[in-house]
Amino acid sequence: MKRTRTWIALALALCLALSLSACSPKQALKDAVVKAVTVLGFRDESAFDEEEATKVMATSGGEVTFPEGFDSTSGKLVTQAAGDTLYVAFNGIANRSTEYFVAASDSLTVTGYATTESTNENYQTFKVAVWQLSDDKATTSYVQGSTVYYTTDGTCYTYTITGLTPGKQYKVNISYDSSKFYVTGGLKIQGLGSEELTTIEGEE
Repeated sequence: MKRTRTWIALALALCLALSLSACSPKQALKDAVVKAVTVLGFRDESAFDEEEATKVMATSGGEVTFPEGFDSTSGKLVTQAAGDTLYVAFNGIANRSTEYFVAASDSLTVTGYATTESTNENYQTFKVAVWQLSDDKATTSYVQGSTVYYTTDGTCYTYTITGLTPGKQYKVNISYDSSKFYVTGGLKIQGLGSEELTTIEGEE
């Protein structure tokens, strides 16, 4: 019996040592935050499994021309819906989301550009992802497979994101992974079913 307890203790010690060496405090904190967000209903439990395995890059091309009178520098995030298109300007951000809009079909075509002051090769892209608002407007859920990477070289890139439900409300999240630098640029999101935008109180 004593020998069995010794083996169990050794096994537990080995598992602890491996977990401490394999997981940095930063990663542990990240995992804790992700778990908390999942429990609160803001993130689907399996939402980002696909993104970690496959990095989807937008392709070069397209253009973003803001409507006349659109003041792209009036805030950190400036938006305007016109016809079936949502125009977005972002200025020195790390993470921002648009208002919610109604999808006209099962897809959105997102054209975007941005620049950053970072010269680190690991931070030369920003991400666009789509989130769906629940019918009761209480929670949001990530649209699986919707994360797309856009290069921050100041030129336009385009990608069509699928997997949406016509008539449902969605928002587009723009994020940049650097903790020191930010991105500035613009988006043209085509595929809106209405010019009406919805803001949820308490959301940024």
